[in-house]
Amino acid sequence: MSSGARVHTIALGPSADPKLQHFANLTVAITVTSHAASAEVPPITVRAHMNQKSADGSKAMVVYAAVTQKGLPVILANVTATLESDTGHKEVLPLLDNGAGADAFRHDGIYSRYFTRMKSGWYSLKVRVQNQGSAMLSAHKHSGALYIPGYVENGNVVLNPPKPPVSQQPVEVGSFTRTATGESFVVELPPGSTGPPAFPPSKITDLRATLEGENITITWTAPGESYDQGTASRYHIGWSEDLALLRSNFYDSHLVDPWELTPQEVGSPEQYSFLPHNLNMTNGTTIFIAVVAENADSLRSDISNIEPVVKFIPTPPPPVEEESTDVVAIAVGVSVAVLVIASAVGGFIYWKKR
Repeated sequence: MSSGARVHTIALGPSADPKLQHFANLTVAITVTSHAASAEVPPITVRAHMNQKSADGSKAMVVYAAVTQKGLPVILANVTATLESDTGHKEVLPLLDNGAGADAFRHDGIYSRYFTRMKSGWYSLKVRVQNQGSAMLSAHKHSGALYIPGYVENGNVVLNPPKPPVSQQPVEVGSFTRTATGESFVVELPPGSTGPPAFPPSKITDLRATLEGENITITWTAPGESYDQGTASRYHIGWSEDLALLRSNFYDSHLVDPWELTPQEVGSPEQYSFLPHNLNMTNGTTIFIAVVAENADSLRSDISNIEPVVKFIPTPPPPVEEESTDVVAIAVGVSVAVLVIASAVGGFIYWKKR
């Protein structure tokens, strides 16, 4: 609308009623055209979609929203998805880009969340993106290739070259608000279903482990009670020197019961330290660690990503040989003797010239 518009109010008599009724029944079409604030600044775009177009409740659906500017990811934005069915059921989900739960990679500009509290009906999808002062434009796209710090070969630890640093820093994108719609989808739960289906906690995908002496410290992001919503009830930690055993028979590995660790709300950082019993860790020893989350209904998540820990004792530098000290002493002694003889000869020659 143009600023400075004038509004006039007039009074109409009863004879105007038929005409007013006629105009009230008219359909008015409004066309809105948007354009970039500056031709030199590429627009921020949002693409929203579901991972599938239909669901029967056997598995959760996932909401995705990709926020980019000129192909580069926009990170740290506030992204909210609204899913509303034709029966009046409405779910509002904050989408996350934290590399946990439904999100594959942290800060790649793709925000996601599980949709678990589903009911039968046709759903529409709308995503709203805002910058509340923290949104940034990432200077590089995320690579799916993981950095491997080293490997064990014939019992020896071989280190890879250090991971190259990322020198480019994110830049501010300014204030913006975007709204995008995705395709509609349908949910058809089995007949007789009275509520949303029960789902386990989401798989932990960002498990990390460090070794300090003989003590192992692991960190991860807390999953929810139902995938990435709510709070889990407990954790199971397993470790083994056999990678295949841990992957295929987790509960036959060495299990650690973190009874004193109470799971935090979904998205919170978790940390736990333990000492592997009955294990003599020598140089090159490798053990593998994984975590499983459990909810109040005794439903358990899939096994987390498996994190290796390697005992690495650096080779000490070679000792300085004792002969080198003797050689230095002899060299110094010879030098001093030469100086003494040279001084004596010079003094004698000077005395004879006098």
